[in-house]
Amino acid sequence: MAIFAPQVDAIRNGTALVLEYRKQRKYEPAILDAAAKLLKVVPEIYTLWNYRREALAPVFEAGGSAAQAATLPLVLLLLLLLRADPVPTAGPAVARLPRQACLTENPKSYSAWHHRKWVVAQGHASLERELQIISRALDEDQRNFHAWNYRQFVCRRMGRSAEDELPYVEEKIVQNFSNYSAWHFRTILLHSKYCGGGGEGPQEGGGGGDVEAGPACGPPTLGPGAAIPGAVAPAGAGGTAGQRNPIPHEVLDQEYDMVHQAFATDSRDESPWVYYRWLIGNTLAHLGPEAAAVGAAGAGAEGPGRGEGPPAAYANSEGAAGVTGPAAGPRAAPPASADAGASAAGREGDGTDGDDDGGGGEAAAEREASRALVAAVLEREAGRLLADHLAAEPDAKWPLLTLARLREAQARLGLGGSAADCEALLAEARSIYGRLMVLDPLRRGYYQDAIDGRAFVVVQALGTV
Repeated sequence: MAIFAPQVDAIRNGTALVLEYRKQRKYEPAILDAAAKLLKVVPEIYTLWNYRREALAPVFEAGGSAAQAATLPLVLLLLLLLRADPVPTAGPAVARLPRQACLTENPKSYSAWHHRKWVVAQGHASLERELQIISRALDEDQRNFHAWNYRQFVCRRMGRSAEDELPYVEEKIVQNFSNYSAWHFRTILLHSKYCGGGGEGPQEGGGGGDVEAGPACGPPTLGPGAAIPGAVAPAGAGGTAGQRNPIPHEVLDQEYDMVHQAFATDSRDESPWVYYRWLIGNTLAHLGPEAAAVGAAGAGAEGPGRGEGPPAAYANSEGAAGVTGPAAGPRAAPPASADAGASAAGREGDGTDGDDDGGGGEAAAEREASRALVAAVLEREAGRLLADHLAAEPDAKWPLLTLARLREAQARLGLGGSAADCEALLAEARSIYGRLMVLDPLRRGYYQDAIDGRAFVVVQALGTV
């Protein structure tokens, strides 16, 4: 460690000198140059970036050619502060600028990417050039989530449509099916295109998502730019029942086909399976909020050895099987039947008791048709897992776990046929969880919770699987 002592002392002394000048509100060229050298070595000293930001702020406020030059990747801040004429983009001193150098030598520096966003957000940068730069960065490191986050930011400021971005993301996924960041960006684009965002979602933090929320039926674009730090992600990106416009089934079917190609390449790769869970959540979102109540009641049921046994099946007057059971804690009442829901819809619509004249019968028919379509998708996907993946690799963890979750969803949502059929599906799911306890002993506790009905997260949020 002694060999690093001189470097540590130099960094400590240099930082103290820059901070002293910042305290005095002095932005002399020599000190700015020293700060640039420090940031190239240690880019996470965010106070030094703030010092540079304070020095650049008057330049951006003044506008003109100097402000435009300040946004160039190879701009010399020293010359910007001394004169207002355009700064050359090449020359012997360009290496003294830290921003591009920091991103080249430290491509996952939070502070460097944040500073770049701030500079571009001043409105003087060429967004087309930034998009080209970030495309080259993603060619170098396809899974750099900072770069993907920054690409979202640039696309949002450009007003670039999700339709335009989807081919690029698909290209990156095909190049590397293990590119989790590309899969994640695709979820955002699909919801932006078909759902228009809607609702509140998780705020950006650190290197996380940087997506602007939009109206529930807004245009299929990433939206105009927003101030730094980033805005809010659309709730629809989670595939929850609260989204107003679920992604169409025909679009989801195409996504299922693509992700199965990834499974065929390497069924042990986690990234496509995470995306697959998201697809299942968006399929379940077509059931609407009523299904969330069913799932909450079923998920709260106590399992064997924990009270009253597994949840009991019920059948409504239409013959559709559902699931009820003792609720755990605040998840209280079992779900109402479909007929009760139709009656409530009729009363809300025109003050009637929910008869056909009030539109209740038509709404119930639409719900049943939607349930039948979702049930067909779940059964189809379970069949594909059995035939395409488990037939070749019977002990593959991810196909087994996904099949168990599908069977449990079919059972607890009453999408598996009669009450007896749903009980059989639930028993199959528990059997698979028991098998996984042997195949994946490190997660034995999770699978035991799943057997006991305490880990059924598919339906609790209809998408957060």
